[in-house]
Amino acid sequence: MRIEEPGKITERIEFLGTREICLYLVTGRDAMIVGGGMAYVAPALEQQLSGIGFERPEVKYLVVTHSHFDHCGAVPYLRQRFPKALVLGSGYAAEVFSKAKVADFIAGANRAMVDATGMDREYEQLGPGFDGIRVDRVVADNDAVNLGDGVEVRFLETRGHTKCSLAAYIPELKAMFPSDAAPCPLPGGKGTAIPSPQYDFRLYMESLRRLAVFDIEICAFEHFGVMVGDKARSVLKQGLQRTERVREYVLKQYREMGDADKVAEKLVAEIRSRNELPFLSSELQADVTRTVVRKILAA
Repeated sequence: MRIEEPGKITERIEFLGTREICLYLVTGRDAMIVGGGMAYVAPALEQQLSGIGFERPEVKYLVVTHSHFDHCGAVPYLRQRFPKALVLGSGYAAEVFSKAKVADFIAGANRAMVDATGMDREYEQLGPGFDGIRVDRVVADNDAVNLGDGVEVRFLETRGHTKCSLAAYIPELKAMFPSDAAPCPLPGGKGTAIPSPQYDFRLYMESLRRLAVFDIEICAFEHFGVMVGDKARSVLKQGLQRTERVREYVLKQYREMGDADKVAEKLVAEIRSRNELPFLSSELQADVTRTVVRKILAA
């Protein structure tokens, strides 16, 4: 089964945000939000969190799986709403977020999407602004956070998409949160997205192979929703196969054309035809695709 719209996944997991930008509320005695989203989904988050009711525990942790602007833009809003919450991220993410240029880029990219979606009035009513992101607690490979009631969240370093990428796994729920360490499934049965090894292709493959052997019943992506049951058990293996096929395609096209930029142009045309990245500008889509091609060729 596939779940594309926000709502309850299990008694312990709530899907928040939108179809394109997904966050997850995980509850034990304490609560954790996995994913940092984008600023423009803050009004949706406010409505969803208010609708959940006061029987839920206060959110104690906010997990930022990596430092890309589409995975952290809602953090200022979430920190304002849950002032006691600790932001968890990798050590390298903490370093990245400390740089003024990075903060300015994240703020600008998120503000542009707020404007593009016409959410400026609703967003400004919440009043979060953007004053940067601070990681309060660094988590590394095999670290765990116990939320109580038998819910323990274990972290996995999944370098490859970025140097700072993390995935999270909850053994008791057989729930995996891979973020962008794996190609996400696209809506409408269009297969999986183009893999995105923007830091290191070899590490991306290693991380994906590692994730693909976990026993899972739920695979909750930060783009385009959740796979449950048989689909969850197969989606990471499908992502691995898709990544291998894309690598073969890039190498073949490069042998024929001898020009990495031309190979990237062919790939980005496919991405746009399937509307894979609606939250990225055309320029950013092209930049990301060129990076992916170069990382594949460098491996």
